[in-house]
Amino acid sequence: MTNGQKVREDLAKRVLASVAILGFRPNRTAQRLRLTTSHLWALIVPDFENSFFTRLARGLEQICLPRNTCVFVGSSDDDPQKERHYLDVAIAERVGGVVIAPASDATDLSGLTEAGIPVVIVDRSLPDNRYDTVLTDNFAGGALAANYLTSAGYRKTVCIAGSPNPTSEKRLEGFAATVNKTGLLDIAKVKYGNNRIEGGYTAIRQLLEEGIVFDSVFVTNNLMTIGVIKALDDWAALSRDNIGFVGFDLNEIPLLAGKRIASIDQNPHEMGRLAGERIIFQQQQSDAAAELFEFAPKLGGLNWKL
Repeated sequence: MTNGQKVREDLAKRVLASVAILGFRPNRTAQRLRLTTSHLWALIVPDFENSFFTRLARGLEQICLPRNTCVFVGSSDDDPQKERHYLDVAIAERVGGVVIAPASDATDLSGLTEAGIPVVIVDRSLPDNRYDTVLTDNFAGGALAANYLTSAGYRKTVCIAGSPNPTSEKRLEGFAATVNKTGLLDIAKVKYGNNRIEGGYTAIRQLLEEGIVFDSVFVTNNLMTIGVIKALDDWAALSRDNIGFVGFDLNEIPLLAGKRIASIDQNPHEMGRLAGERIIFQQQQSDAAAELFEFAPKLGGLNWKL
């Protein structure tokens, strides 16, 4: 028996002898052309330690489990090579769908399209708008942050932004547009971090060492907010009690439960659910036009105590 099929014994021996001589290696993709793996999906995100993506995965899981579908998760660390590896695995395994937060504007998903694999982009967007995309209205989120700081009486705000990508850029745009409109806030400086705790820590330390005076901080990422607060705790010359904070997705980070902290809350669980529903829709309607779905952010966390 060869590849699950019965063949004559003498023919099988000749084939196996040729394989040994030629050093033949089976092509896994070719082997799977007649197989279906629609019950295996891929979720590729920048950092699975970020609670936003953990909650998004939970939402996606709610769509998958009733359909006997499993999801494998890959963290790209915003590294295009790591991301490419996971995409290649998804294509080789002929997964039933891919949900991805792209590492950069240059992320190439054409291989998935050519393989007929449904794709949904989450949290970030790509310039060509060829794929279903599920986002938060990040411009509105930045505007919410600016309006909160204005109404709370803060006047000198610094911004700690994530490594440049469409999400952090839209948040900054919304913040800056609202600041310019009110004319009340003085953005002394914008520093960029790596969307992780150490990125926030390093960015705010740079501002402190430069002698920048500020009374409030807007951070475009949850983990960097932790780093900012740690850095201020370590800076003896400044009392953190006098500093206002606005960050994103702080509502499920116990370390940040404190006064003077506002959170721009997203809905990653529902975003994950919608992404899953769009994968199923594409499986059923392969020629459907791509759509953009934006969730409205909300302001929360105002009564926390540090």
